[in-house]
Amino acid sequence: MSSQWDWRTLAVRSAPTLRTTFLLALGCNVVLEASRLVAVEGALWRFKTPWFPALFLVGTLVVWAAVGLVHAVTGRAWLTRTVLVALTAVVAVADLQKVRVREEPLYPSDLAFVTQLRLLADMVGLTWLLVAGGGLTVAAATTAWLLRSRRGRRTPSDPSRTDQAPGSAGPALRVVAGALCLLALVHAAHFNQPGNLVRAAFDAAGAEWRPWSQQRNYLGNSFVAGVLYNTDVPPMAAPAGYGPAAMAEIVRRYAAHARQINQDREPAGLRGVNVVMVLSESLSDPTVLRGVTAGRDPIPFTRRLMRSTTSGSLLAPGIGGGTANAEFEVLTGMSLALFPPQLRVPFQMLVPERTRFPSLVQWYETTGHRPIAVHPFSTEMYRRRDVYRAFGFDAFVHEETLSAPRRLGHEGYVSDASAFDEVVSRLRGSDRPLFVQLVTMQNHIPYEERYDHPIPVRGPDGGPLPPTGQYLRGLWHSDRALQALVQDLRQLPERTVLVVYGDHLPGTYPEAVRELNGWLAMHRTPFVVWSTFPGTAVHAPLVSPAHLTDLVLQHTDAPVTPYTALLTRLRAELPALSGRVGYDAAGRPVPVTDLDPHARRLLRDYRMVQYDLAVGRRWSETGMLSGRAGRPTR
Repeated sequence: MSSQWDWRTLAVRSAPTLRTTFLLALGCNVVLEASRLVAVEGALWRFKTPWFPALFLVGTLVVWAAVGLVHAVTGRAWLTRTVLVALTAVVAVADLQKVRVREEPLYPSDLAFVTQLRLLADMVGLTWLLVAGGGLTVAAATTAWLLRSRRGRRTPSDPSRTDQAPGSAGPALRVVAGALCLLALVHAAHFNQPGNLVRAAFDAAGAEWRPWSQQRNYLGNSFVAGVLYNTDVPPMAAPAGYGPAAMAEIVRRYAAHARQINQDREPAGLRGVNVVMVLSESLSDPTVLRGVTAGRDPIPFTRRLMRSTTSGSLLAPGIGGGTANAEFEVLTGMSLALFPPQLRVPFQMLVPERTRFPSLVQWYETTGHRPIAVHPFSTEMYRRRDVYRAFGFDAFVHEETLSAPRRLGHEGYVSDASAFDEVVSRLRGSDRPLFVQLVTMQNHIPYEERYDHPIPVRGPDGGPLPPTGQYLRGLWHSDRALQALVQDLRQLPERTVLVVYGDHLPGTYPEAVRELNGWLAMHRTPFVVWSTFPGTAVHAPLVSPAHLTDLVLQHTDAPVTPYTALLTRLRAELPALSGRVGYDAAGRPVPVTDLDPHARRLLRDYRMVQYDLAVGRRWSETGMLSGRAGRPTR
């Protein structure tokens, strides 16, 4: 036979490989879908669209491109099977564990956690992942070896042998196939760009995108479709009418509102006053949940403090996770509800792309404060080192630079008491007022067997909830540490404002508790604004984290900027936002389409300003954040 290739020879030699790799892609996709169904209680197919088989087929073709790329690189069928089986096992188990802990599927942005092995071990059970992935890898490799042994070595003339084709055609074919598969995957990764063919294929197959629920997206449209839907997307579309003239008009409008509000405010405001904001990991009030019976109140001091000062509930962005999203809203005053649903974590997907990102941190600096961030954990978690630099923090204290880190329980994180001591030490040692953003770690998962004396707690059926009991004991320790912090702040010569807020509920509650309480109750966390001097007590039953700064200004009778005047006005009309639904102060859902004209205008202005600051030309930055009109800063 001539060494020259023709199309017939190419087809004969390629057919077995195409058939084998497609069957492997089909099997991998079945496993990924199975991980989705296992995580769902009740009728397994109730979320599937009528056209799910077509969507599954399109997803399999995407996986086939990945299989083809791996095979082009390895050149060996058994090695390709081993690699793909291992990767599929790890992804499936990680998705299953994440759904169980945080009620949300695996996202492409979660790849950022690959370097955070310690946190991965806590969040999704890295040991479990390694055992499952390693076991399946060994099984796949052993099966491949046995199959090869039974077949024996094929002769060079066997037309199905693709890894030793005559001449240079084999390697050349692999290069071409690999390049085509890589191009297909790169195109698929731009799923949310206009004109994407993979997106068009899913749309034609009957995909029903549900931006308000990524769980529904993954379940209804297939795992592959859900992953692709959550790939990079433009942060915000330009609002209609956006431009320098429109932004100048908005600045003028809210500068006038600010002057009106400031007529009754103290001109000195927060000058010379320390501001300490504490994001208390997993802080919540378990006593308000129906079906949960605790042996004791884990937060008695926090509750007493809330009754005596400004306090209320935050609309938390998630369950069991979402810390960085709550922190983003607090530090920027921007709402995640105005970003596309695919932009899951601005700390990872938006802020680090800018050398400087407009934030309220920079405003505090203009009032004479030195901004310091404290997080007793890794600097790379949620890319905080880059984010804090872009926000304008002057210093970042982390687990490697903490003065005297102490831990509670068995293999616990740095305690709240230790983190609070660090803050007090910094306040005492500074000749300038400080703005401190502290993100604690004490009550981060896992909770199992951390404390010797967990607080007894039972669920709706009367059965014990051991992980939740461990979590409650951690809350009790946090409550005592907060009491000590308040006493220390009272001893400082400088006036100080303390803000404490929870980022989310823990992911320990069983499905029965979640169904009994409903979505809103499972997304409410307490917050408190307290000061060492008399302040105005504000009752805020439900607000978004973005409103904490304007609540601080109202509590302390401090003047507002045009930006915080906008936030103050918006809080009066629509205090909480989540997706396409807003909530009034009583927690009643208010669809954005049903807002009155005044509220719609406020929301339109808010969207315009957020786009301008986060994505656009920043025409309004100087005027909105400081009250001084000026040119765009970039």
